[in-house]
Amino acid sequence: MSTTRTKNRKLPAWIGSILFHAVLLLLVLLWFSFPSNSDRGAPGERIAVGSIALQPSGGGQQAAEEATDDKQQTATEGIELEQFTDINLSELPIISALSPGQNQNVSQPGAASATDFTGALQGIVSGTGIGNQTGEANVLFFGQGGKGTKFMYVLDRSASMEGTPIRAAKAELIRSLNSLEEHHQFNIIHYGGQNDWRLWQTGRRLLFATEQNKQNATRFVESIIADGGTRHYEPLMEAIAHRPDVIFFLTDGESFDDLTPVQLREIEQRNSRFGRAVQINVVQFGSGGLTDSPSRSLQQLAVENHGEHQYVNVLTLR
Repeated sequence: MSTTRTKNRKLPAWIGSILFHAVLLLLVLLWFSFPSNSDRGAPGERIAVGSIALQPSGGGQQAAEEATDDKQQTATEGIELEQFTDINLSELPIISALSPGQNQNVSQPGAASATDFTGALQGIVSGTGIGNQTGEANVLFFGQGGKGTKFMYVLDRSASMEGTPIRAAKAELIRSLNSLEEHHQFNIIHYGGQNDWRLWQTGRRLLFATEQNKQNATRFVESIIADGGTRHYEPLMEAIAHRPDVIFFLTDGESFDDLTPVQLREIEQRNSRFGRAVQINVVQFGSGGLTDSPSRSLQQLAVENHGEHQYVNVLTLR
């Protein structure tokens, strides 16, 4: 009887290892290539870091603001993906890698939060550097204090402000700006009559108070001239939409320029929509005469929005 020996054919070990690692790599790539349902967004939706930037557009602006309020309550306003060009990656904070489904709020040693990362991108895009979200300050404006890191200045530049009032207002605004530190953020609105108002920086964003930004803002303030009528409502609503910590509001408006009860209610309701209301400090210029007295409407505006009202006799200004 003859015995037939059968040889077992085996693949070389190195080929098996390559095949195993190739399959493993393919599975990992497939896992990361499929976004979660929460990341995909609606069909046709444009994804952007921060909120949707809106430009002032007169009468139709209010409806657009109401439709996008929820999207505007973000840590950083008005940054779109198209802006992220020529970014120096060495300036970004270290972000630790997270696997799909891992809680993005889990803090890890040496890792920056999503808010820090967004703030850093805004700082680089706007030329302001890395933004620090901490470090509140008590900022003064005509003696009124406002505590926070984000500030809006709303200046009435109507024709009645011509001369000493507008010069004093501009000088105090510049002084207040120069007291801000680099991690603070700000923007400026000056206004006249209905739909006659202008933002220093459009797009529903606040800029960090770097020296360059403060210099640019100073030139903007110095260019303001007194002209036009007085209508407080629209610029105040726009200022609230920026979600600052404090609004410094200055006007010499007379009684016939006062906010109506309906407007006061709408301002207060809009301000309280997100839970953390903006403090509105009011500075009212007046001549100090017997017929010239603090406005009840402006006093109510301050009280209902956690702020202070201050009456300033322009005859004492220089």
